[in-house]
Amino acid sequence: MSRIHLLIAGGGTGGHIAPATAIGSAASEHFRVSYACTPRPVDKLMYSVVAEPVHVMNPPRIDKGMRLLLPFTATISFLKARALIKSIGADVVLGTGGYSSFFAIVAARSLGIPAAVFDSNAIPGRSNRIASRFCRIAFTGLKGGEAGLNCRTVQTGTPVSGKLKKTDTATARGTLGIPKDSPVILFLGGSQGAKAINELALAVGEDASVLLQCGNSDYQRVLKRSKTMDNFTVKPFLDDLSMWYSAAELAVARAGGQTIAELSAFGLPSVLVPYPYAAEDHQTANAAAIQNAGGALLRTQKETEQSDFIGTLLKLSHNGEKLQKMSVAVQSVFPGDPAENIVSLLRELV
Repeated sequence: MSRIHLLIAGGGTGGHIAPATAIGSAASEHFRVSYACTPRPVDKLMYSVVAEPVHVMNPPRIDKGMRLLLPFTATISFLKARALIKSIGADVVLGTGGYSSFFAIVAARSLGIPAAVFDSNAIPGRSNRIASRFCRIAFTGLKGGEAGLNCRTVQTGTPVSGKLKKTDTATARGTLGIPKDSPVILFLGGSQGAKAINELALAVGEDASVLLQCGNSDYQRVLKRSKTMDNFTVKPFLDDLSMWYSAAELAVARAGGQTIAELSAFGLPSVLVPYPYAAEDHQTANAAAIQNAGGALLRTQKETEQSDFIGTLLKLSHNGEKLQKMSVAVQSVFPGDPAENIVSLLRELV
């Protein structure tokens, strides 16, 4: 008898894909797993490492775009999602966000197949809120994430990839060629990068070693400006940040749900700078939740533009006692194993 077939649909950003692959990895012991994603480059990169089948869908956004064509493109996407689910014989569908997720969930409901949705943020995304109407259960990463979801909810925490492995600081710094006695600050703008975060990294100077994931679109500019800085390491994107997380004592990052989960898994204190134009300002809600727990400082992008911000950042990077307290606090945000929690509940669902 073949195992139950789980289709995990999510794509468009690293924040949708990383939990999808983490859950898929944990689920593979109990389910046959397939994925559905979008044609975006980040999907191609991040799904390239999975062994299971990956199906590409190209649905329209339901909140913008060519509105006159939306009813037609939406209908086509719905029918394609139905055809995919039937052709692979999926028994249960999990959406982790994005519009490929939305259409897969709606199609599953139309076929009488149980569906679930996962959202990592303190304020769920619009597509997930709508999709939850067609779900039997929703899994949330942060407290408050149940608001607006229209089905049973369980806070599971946000899964992180099993390939992310913590290494002792000295080994990580040796591998990266970073002096052991230098403070190391990690700058992350999310899978797409963030120019404001990149500018902060460039402003640090020689008082700390800098690790920067800057995004593909800004890579050449940052590389040119930093090529004379011996303490500066920049990459456009890394799908495995294990060494960087392990080497740093402090991070400056956007406040996406997946980034927060990875900071929690590594016990890495942070200064969170929410993307000011995120939908419904959900990144500020995410950052506030971690600040309230004691694991991070929340600073608006405007506050980081003040002349004394870099000095404050460097001072914090040298405050070992404060950083230790923040490390313990951020690790407490997601107790247990989120991926295993979700897999267990999916097994109950079917």
